[in-house]
Amino acid sequence: MWRAWLSLDRKQLLRDPIFFMAILLPLLLMLLIAKGLPWFESVAPFSITPHIPYLLSIFLLLTPITVGMMVGLMMLEERDESLVTYFAITPLGKGRYVAFRIGFPLLINFVLSIVLVIVFHDAALMRWEVFLLLITSSLETPLMALAILAFAANRLEGLAVAKMLNFILLPPIILYFLADKWRIFGLIVPTYWVSEGILALSADSVVKFWGFWLGGTAYHILLIWLLFSRFNRLFH
Repeated sequence: MWRAWLSLDRKQLLRDPIFFMAILLPLLLMLLIAKGLPWFESVAPFSITPHIPYLLSIFLLLTPITVGMMVGLMMLEERDESLVTYFAITPLGKGRYVAFRIGFPLLINFVLSIVLVIVFHDAALMRWEVFLLLITSSLETPLMALAILAFAANRLEGLAVAKMLNFILLPPIILYFLADKWRIFGLIVPTYWVSEGILALSADSVVKFWGFWLGGTAYHILLIWLLFSRFNRLFH
């Protein structure tokens, strides 16, 4: 069963270049960061070093969001082909199907995020608390996947939902350049909690860090539960 499952995944990745590029994107980003940041620092008229934590927070979010969309579209295609129903009646079961389909990419994303932190190599973030934020940022993978499954009925609608989900990165990007009084509006967006948690950790603001991490993690879990409940109802 598991061998057939992995074989199906390999065929889907080779058949659809979008899925293949979604896996290569995080690796290409890491190469770009490793080679591009030192060069940009040498030619830019301003120092980019103070903004490294912010850039790291955006890249940490970009990777799980991209992977999550890939997984969501893949699961949507499997639902269109009635493969979800097939897996649900096999010994694998629906629960294991969802857990493996989302959990395995989540684990891969967590490992890639660790590599990304090492590539950025910001001294202020080389501490154990950063692993807590990596766990929370990795939750964007099931969040994006379930959002597509919960609000799209077919592959075409899934692509439309995926395009809309791209805007989830805008609040932490825009609010970074605005006054603190405007940042309260970012709390409705899950990505904002992760970004602010990274910035708080970099600034050694312990209280803010724990607030953003605990609140952000709870918010992600709540949204995942709500989206999974909707997906489960639609599946039946």
